[in-house]
Amino acid sequence: MIGRQEENLNSGEILVLAKILLESRALEKEELDHIIQKLIRYSKRQGQESIDQYILSEKYHYTELQNNSKRIEPLVNLAQAISGRRKVKLEYIKQNEEIVERLVKPISIMFSEYYFYLIAYLKDETKPIMYRIDRILAYEILEEGFSLSEQNRFEEGEIRKRIQFMYPGELMTIKLRFWGPSLEALLDRLPTAKIVEKEGEAYIIQAEVYGKGVKMWLLSQANYIEVLEPLNFREEMKQTIEQMFKLYN
Repeated sequence: MIGRQEENLNSGEILVLAKILLESRALEKEELDHIIQKLIRYSKRQGQESIDQYILSEKYHYTELQNNSKRIEPLVNLAQAISGRRKVKLEYIKQNEEIVERLVKPISIMFSEYYFYLIAYLKDETKPIMYRIDRILAYEILEEGFSLSEQNRFEEGEIRKRIQFMYPGELMTIKLRFWGPSLEALLDRLPTAKIVEKEGEAYIIQAEVYGKGVKMWLLSQANYIEVLEPLNFREEMKQTIEQMFKLYN
Protein backbone atom coordinates (compact mmCIF):
# COMPACT_ATOMS: atom_id res chain seq x y z
CA MET A 1 0.00 0.00 0.00
CA ILE A 2 3.03 2.26 0.19
CA GLY A 3 4.19 3.04 -3.32
CA ARG A 4 3.51 5.28 -6.24
CA GLN A 5 0.32 7.33 -5.98
CA GLU A 6 -1.30 5.60 -8.97
CA GLU A 7 -0.92 2.25 -7.18
CA ASN A 8 -2.89 3.38 -4.13
CA LEU A 9 -6.42 2.13 -3.64
CA ASN A 10 -9.00 4.51 -5.11
CA SER A 11 -12.06 5.76 -3.24
CA GLY A 12 -14.37 3.14 -4.76
CA GLU A 13 -12.11 0.28 -3.71
CA ILE A 14 -11.74 1.67 -0.18
CA LEU A 15 -15.52 2.15 0.08
CA VAL A 16 -16.12 -1.49 -0.92
CA LEU A 17 -13.65 -2.76 1.72
CA ALA A 18 -15.07 -0.48 4.43
CA LYS A 19 -18.66 -1.55 3.68
CA ILE A 20 -17.72 -5.24 3.86
CA LEU A 21 -15.91 -4.74 7.18
CA LEU A 22 -18.82 -2.80 8.67
CA GLU A 23 -21.43 -5.28 7.52
CA SER A 24 -19.45 -8.31 8.72
CA ARG A 25 -19.46 -7.05 12.35
CA ALA A 26 -16.39 -9.27 12.71
CA LEU A 27 -14.23 -6.87 14.71
CA GLU A 28 -14.31 -5.03 17.99
CA LYS A 29 -15.12 -1.34 17.31
CA GLU A 30 -11.69 0.05 18.14
CA GLU A 31 -10.00 -2.48 15.84
CA LEU A 32 -12.49 -1.71 13.08
CA ASP A 33 -12.02 2.08 13.32
CA HIS A 34 -8.25 1.66 13.28
CA ILE A 35 -8.30 -0.44 10.09
CA ILE A 36 -10.76 1.81 8.24
CA GLN A 37 -8.79 4.95 9.07
CA LYS A 38 -5.61 3.31 7.77
CA LEU A 39 -7.37 2.32 4.56
CA ILE A 40 -8.64 5.85 4.04
CA ARG A 41 -5.22 7.32 4.79
CA TYR A 42 -3.62 5.19 2.08
CA SER A 43 -6.30 5.94 -0.52
CA LYS A 44 -5.91 8.60 -3.19
CA ARG A 45 -6.11 11.95 -1.42
CA GLN A 46 -8.88 13.46 -3.52
CA GLY A 47 -11.35 10.78 -2.38
CA GLN A 48 -10.60 10.63 1.33
CA GLU A 49 -13.22 13.09 2.59
CA SER A 50 -16.01 11.57 0.51
CA ILE A 51 -15.30 8.05 1.86
CA ASP A 52 -15.49 9.38 5.42
CA GLN A 53 -18.87 10.97 4.67
CA TYR A 54 -20.27 7.84 3.01
CA ILE A 55 -19.60 5.62 6.04
CA LEU A 56 -19.89 8.16 8.89
CA SER A 57 -23.37 7.06 9.99
CA GLU A 58 -22.57 3.33 9.75
CA LYS A 59 -19.43 3.79 11.84
CA TYR A 60 -21.34 5.74 14.48
CA HIS A 61 -24.11 3.13 14.74
CA TYR A 62 -21.80 0.11 14.44
CA THR A 63 -22.94 -2.62 16.85
CA GLU A 64 -20.35 -4.98 18.23
CA LEU A 65 -21.10 -8.65 18.78
CA GLN A 66 -21.98 -9.83 22.29
CA ASN A 67 -18.44 -11.10 22.74
CA ASN A 68 -16.47 -7.98 21.85
CA SER A 69 -13.01 -9.34 22.59
CA LYS A 70 -10.05 -8.39 20.44
CA ARG A 71 -9.72 -10.53 17.31
CA ILE A 72 -6.59 -9.50 15.43
CA GLU A 73 -3.84 -10.61 17.84
CA PRO A 74 -5.09 -14.21 18.29
CA LEU A 75 -5.72 -14.42 14.54
CA VAL A 76 -2.13 -13.49 13.77
CA ASN A 77 -0.64 -15.81 16.38
CA LEU A 78 -2.78 -18.77 15.35
CA ALA A 79 -1.98 -18.13 11.69
CA GLN A 80 1.71 -18.34 12.55
CA ALA A 81 1.10 -21.67 14.30
CA ILE A 82 -0.64 -22.93 11.16
CA SER A 83 2.17 -21.86 8.82
CA GLY A 84 4.77 -23.32 11.22
CA ARG A 85 2.82 -26.59 11.65
CA ARG A 86 2.96 -26.31 15.45
CA LYS A 87 0.46 -27.82 17.87
CA VAL A 88 -1.69 -25.51 20.00
CA LYS A 89 -3.14 -26.06 23.47
CA LEU A 90 -6.55 -24.39 23.82
CA GLU A 91 -8.77 -23.46 26.72
CA TYR A 92 -12.19 -23.20 25.11
CA ILE A 93 -15.69 -22.35 26.31
CA LYS A 94 -18.41 -24.32 24.55
CA GLN A 95 -21.94 -23.12 23.79
CA ASN A 96 -23.22 -24.78 26.97
CA GLU A 97 -20.64 -22.75 28.98
CA GLU A 98 -18.52 -25.84 29.68
CA ILE A 99 -14.80 -25.04 29.66
CA VAL A 100 -12.58 -27.68 28.04
CA GLU A 101 -8.91 -28.07 27.18
CA ARG A 102 -7.86 -29.34 23.79
CA LEU A 103 -4.53 -30.16 22.15
CA VAL A 104 -5.02 -29.52 18.43
CA LYS A 105 -3.27 -29.48 15.08
CA PRO A 106 -4.33 -26.12 13.56
CA ILE A 107 -4.80 -26.17 9.78
CA SER A 108 -6.77 -23.08 8.77
CA ILE A 109 -8.65 -19.94 9.81
CA MET A 110 -11.98 -19.20 8.18
CA PHE A 111 -14.65 -16.51 8.54
CA SER A 112 -18.39 -17.14 8.37
CA GLU A 113 -21.55 -15.42 9.61
CA TYR A 114 -19.91 -12.84 11.95
CA TYR A 115 -17.23 -15.13 13.42
CA PHE A 116 -13.66 -16.27 12.80
CA TYR A 117 -13.03 -19.98 13.25
CA LEU A 118 -9.91 -22.01 13.87
CA ILE A 119 -10.11 -25.26 11.91
CA ALA A 120 -8.06 -27.98 13.59
CA TYR A 121 -7.63 -31.71 13.95
CA LEU A 122 -7.54 -33.57 17.22
CA LYS A 123 -5.04 -36.41 17.53
CA ASP A 124 -7.15 -38.98 15.66
CA GLU A 125 -7.55 -36.77 12.54
CA THR A 126 -10.97 -38.20 11.71
CA LYS A 127 -12.48 -34.89 10.65
CA PRO A 128 -11.67 -31.20 11.17
CA ILE A 129 -13.21 -29.44 14.19
CA MET A 130 -14.29 -25.79 14.18
CA TYR A 131 -13.45 -23.57 17.16
CA ARG A 132 -14.86 -20.06 17.30
CA ILE A 133 -11.84 -17.88 17.96
CA ASP A 134 -13.71 -15.48 20.26
CA ARG A 135 -14.56 -18.50 22.46
CA ILE A 136 -10.89 -19.39 22.94
CA LEU A 137 -10.17 -18.21 26.49
CA ALA A 138 -6.44 -18.94 26.33
CA TYR A 139 -4.01 -20.61 23.96
CA GLU A 140 -0.42 -21.76 23.97
CA ILE A 141 1.55 -22.40 20.80
CA LEU A 142 3.83 -25.36 21.50
CA GLU A 143 7.24 -26.15 20.09
CA GLU A 144 5.98 -29.60 19.14
CA GLY A 145 5.27 -29.86 15.43
CA PHE A 146 2.90 -32.09 13.50
CA SER A 147 2.26 -33.50 10.03
CA LEU A 148 -0.95 -34.57 8.31
CA SER A 149 -1.70 -37.69 6.34
CA GLU A 150 -2.31 -37.13 2.62
CA GLN A 151 -6.04 -37.83 2.88
CA ASN A 152 -6.41 -35.13 5.51
CA ARG A 153 -4.75 -32.30 3.60
CA PHE A 154 -7.12 -29.40 4.07
CA GLU A 155 -8.44 -27.65 0.97
CA GLU A 156 -9.97 -24.50 2.43
CA GLY A 157 -11.72 -23.46 -0.78
CA GLU A 158 -13.34 -26.87 -1.21
CA ILE A 159 -14.50 -27.00 2.42
CA ARG A 160 -15.98 -23.48 2.16
CA LYS A 161 -18.13 -24.56 -0.79
CA ARG A 162 -19.66 -27.39 1.22
CA ILE A 163 -20.10 -26.06 4.74
CA GLN A 164 -22.99 -24.00 6.10
CA PHE A 165 -22.90 -22.00 9.35
CA MET A 166 -19.64 -23.76 10.33
CA TYR A 167 -21.37 -26.83 11.74
CA PRO A 168 -19.11 -29.90 11.72
CA GLY A 169 -20.20 -33.29 10.42
CA GLU A 170 -19.86 -35.79 7.63
CA LEU A 171 -19.92 -34.87 3.95
CA MET A 172 -23.29 -35.72 2.42
CA THR A 173 -25.06 -35.20 -0.89
CA ILE A 174 -28.52 -33.67 -0.61
CA LYS A 175 -31.23 -33.45 -3.25
CA LEU A 176 -33.88 -30.71 -3.06
CA ARG A 177 -37.00 -29.63 -4.91
CA PHE A 178 -37.10 -25.81 -5.09
CA TRP A 179 -39.82 -23.52 -6.47
CA GLY A 180 -39.07 -20.30 -4.63
CA PRO A 181 -38.76 -16.76 -6.00
CA SER A 182 -34.96 -16.73 -6.27
CA LEU A 183 -33.10 -19.71 -7.66
CA GLU A 184 -30.01 -17.48 -7.83
CA ALA A 185 -30.02 -17.03 -4.02
CA LEU A 186 -30.07 -20.80 -3.50
CA LEU A 187 -27.20 -21.38 -5.93
CA ASP A 188 -25.19 -18.61 -4.25
CA ARG A 189 -25.80 -20.07 -0.78
CA LEU A 190 -24.80 -23.60 -1.88
CA PRO A 191 -21.77 -23.20 -4.20
CA THR A 192 -21.67 -26.94 -5.01
CA ALA A 193 -25.33 -26.94 -6.08
CA LYS A 194 -26.26 -27.95 -9.60
CA ILE A 195 -29.61 -28.23 -11.34
CA VAL A 196 -30.21 -31.88 -12.28
CA GLU A 197 -33.81 -31.64 -13.47
CA LYS A 198 -36.72 -29.26 -14.03
CA GLU A 199 -40.29 -30.22 -13.05
CA GLY A 200 -42.70 -27.56 -14.29
CA GLU A 201 -41.99 -24.49 -12.16
CA ALA A 202 -39.75 -26.43 -9.77
CA TYR A 203 -36.05 -27.30 -9.97
CA ILE A 204 -34.38 -30.44 -8.65
CA ILE A 205 -31.08 -29.38 -7.06
CA GLN A 206 -28.20 -31.57 -5.89
CA ALA A 207 -25.39 -30.31 -3.63
CA GLU A 208 -22.59 -31.57 -1.42
CA VAL A 209 -22.56 -30.16 2.13
CA TYR A 210 -20.78 -30.85 5.41
CA GLY A 211 -22.81 -31.57 8.50
CA LYS A 212 -26.34 -30.45 9.29
CA GLY A 213 -25.78 -26.70 9.41
CA VAL A 214 -27.53 -26.44 6.06
CA LYS A 215 -30.71 -27.51 7.87
CA MET A 216 -30.99 -24.04 9.46
CA TRP A 217 -30.99 -22.36 6.07
CA LEU A 218 -33.39 -24.88 4.52
CA LEU A 219 -35.90 -24.24 7.30
CA SER A 220 -35.72 -20.50 6.57
CA GLN A 221 -37.01 -21.14 3.03
CA ALA A 222 -40.54 -21.79 4.32
CA ASN A 223 -42.71 -23.77 1.89
CA TYR A 224 -40.55 -23.14 -1.18
CA ILE A 225 -38.18 -26.06 -0.69
CA GLU A 226 -38.48 -29.81 -0.06
CA VAL A 227 -35.65 -32.15 0.94
CA LEU A 228 -35.79 -35.32 -1.15
CA GLU A 229 -32.57 -37.10 -0.21
CA PRO A 230 -30.96 -38.57 1.80
CA LEU A 231 -34.03 -40.15 3.36
CA ASN A 232 -32.73 -39.93 6.95
CA PHE A 233 -32.12 -36.19 6.53
CA ARG A 234 -35.58 -35.77 4.98
CA GLU A 235 -37.06 -37.54 8.03
CA GLU A 236 -35.05 -35.28 10.36
CA MET A 237 -36.42 -32.19 8.57
CA LYS A 238 -39.96 -33.59 8.87
CA GLN A 239 -39.59 -34.19 12.62
CA THR A 240 -38.22 -30.69 13.20
CA ILE A 241 -41.08 -29.10 11.25
CA GLU A 242 -43.63 -31.15 13.26
CA GLN A 243 -42.03 -29.96 16.50
CA MET A 244 -42.18 -26.36 15.26
CA PHE A 245 -45.84 -26.79 14.31
CA LYS A 246 -46.68 -27.99 17.84
CA LEU A 247 -45.32 -24.73 19.25
CA TYR A 248 -47.92 -22.74 17.29
CA ASN A 249 -50.78 -25.26 17.39
